[in-house]
Formats: sequence, structure tokens, C-alpha cells
Amino acid sequence: MRNPDQDAMEMAQRRAKLLETGFRLFAEHSIEAVKLQDIATESKIGIATLYRYFGNKPEMVIEIGTKKWEEYYLEVEKISAERSGKPTTAAEDLDFFLDCFIELYRSHKDLVLFNRNFVTYVKHEKCTREQMKDYNESIARFSKKFHNLYSKGQMDGTLDIRFSEKKMFENLMYIMISVVGKFAEGFIYPIDEERDMTEDLYMLKDLILNAFTKKKE
Repeated sequence: MRNPDQDAMEMAQRRAKLLETGFRLFAEHSIEAVKLQDIATESKIGIATLYRYFGNKPEMVIEIGTKKWEEYYLEVEKISAERSGKPTTAAEDLDFFLDCFIELYRSHKDLVLFNRNFVTYVKHEKCTREQMKDYNESIARFSKKFHNLYSKGQMDGTLDIRFSEKKMFENLMYIMISVVGKFAEGFIYPIDEERDMTEDLYMLKDLILNAFTKKKE
């Protein structure tokens, strides 16, 4: 007689393995280039078994994106908690916010590479708002962190706020994600040269901080 708890555990483990294999292949080759059959073969299971877990490729892609951004958010929260021993200014929070993108490049290039054509893919597949609900909620957590630092900047005066919160957040996200993505892809220098672009990212961060933080009198 089969043990339902054991069956459930094995199914959860198999699902997790499929998600990790899919993530690795999507990051290495791009989302469009990888077929579900590739993931099934790499995972050493039949394609019919894979379809028991994921109805189609967009469903799997969105679940992977949701899972990986949630994991990174928890990592950011852990680091944030470790630095919360003393009160911080909005300028210091912006510094930390930008550091989170640099950490993506340093420690999570696979997530950056997975993300490089995620938006294009889900738009092409005409994924609905309902399909994207969990993913959008995982991303919205980062916008809430920015909302907190922006609001603090309005009160403590350490930020030079010339733009609306929405415009500032969207532009900073676009700049940092775009640059981190290009560096991770080896767009500036061939990827086989293994050039570390961390110093260049810190230079970009300093430029942004100089533009948006007020100097002490």
C-alpha cells in the first residue's frame, strides 16, 4: 500500500528538480531556445511526467521566475535585517537598494541571465494578468522597499527628489537591471574573458547616489 505522505514528498522533490533544471537551462540558453522536452531529458523523466506538473511552458517559466525572485527577496531581507542595528537615512537606504543589484551580478548571474528575455517571452505568449499574479507580487515587494526609502527621503531630506516615486523607481530599476544584464551576458567584453565588472557597477552606483542624494552643508 502506497504512503500518501511519501508520494507527496516525492512529487514535491520531483517538481523542485524540474524547476531547478528548467532555471539552469533557461539561464544558459535563453527561455526561447529551451523546449520542455529538453528539460524532461535533462531531468531524466518522460515528457508526459513533466506535463503532470506543468500544463505548458509559460506556466513553468512564470513559476520559476516567481520562485527565484522570492528567494532573492528573502536574501535581501536577511541582509537588511543584519544592518538594522541603527537608524538609517533615506540616502543610506538608497545605497543599499543599489547594492542589491550589484549583488545580483556578483552572486546571482544565473537569475540575471534567466531574466534577460523574461518580459519579452511572457508578452509574446500573451500571458494574462491572472497568470502573472504571483510573479508580479514577488516583484512588487521590491517596489515596496523603494516606497519606504522614498517616503523616508521626503521626511529626512537626504534625497534630492526631483521626480515622482514611480518615475524614479522605474528608471533606477531599468538602468540597473539593463546594465547588470549586459555585464552578465558579456555584452561589453566577451564573456569568455571572465572580466569582473563589479568595479564598474560601483562607479555607476556612485553616479546615481551623487545625482539623488543631498550633500551635507
